[in-house]
Amino acid sequence: MASGEAQLEMRDVRKQFRQALLQVCRSLAEQIVSDGEGVRHLIRLVIEQARDRTEALQVARTIAHSLLVKTAWAGADPNWGRILAAVGRSGVPLYPEKINIRIGSQIVCRGSVACAFNPQQAHNDLSKPECTVTVRLGTGREALSFLTTDLTAEYVAINAEYST
Repeated sequence: MASGEAQLEMRDVRKQFRQALLQVCRSLAEQIVSDGEGVRHLIRLVIEQARDRTEALQVARTIAHSLLVKTAWAGADPNWGRILAAVGRSGVPLYPEKINIRIGSQIVCRGSVACAFNPQQAHNDLSKPECTVTVRLGTGREALSFLTTDLTAEYVAINAEYST
């Protein structure tokens, strides 16, 4: 490739390099997040149908930083109400009737209201080392993925044992 003898189109080379670099960066990000003190579950939080990236990020951060949500994930508790409450606290203008929440492969909340789902399956999905939780806002076309974790008793114990 460096000598030009590979006879590859530069745009193809750039595309392949970009894809490979993104794959490595995603893997490193997941490893860093997963390696946190006491972490048992990596949560891939997906925000869909936001007005713009700023709002999607604001919702994702509010959910990801919620102690109630993080402790529910530590117990593999499919408590979608905690997730919905965090969305509501985000400060983003919302239409509750448009908000859907998915844990793993199941919709657990439709239009901000409980819907029929298998709680055991949702628990099983959250019990895995990695799980995807999707929040669809229904206000636009922007989407993003945000990595976060659970908050375990082990994390609290590790960080309560020392003083700086």
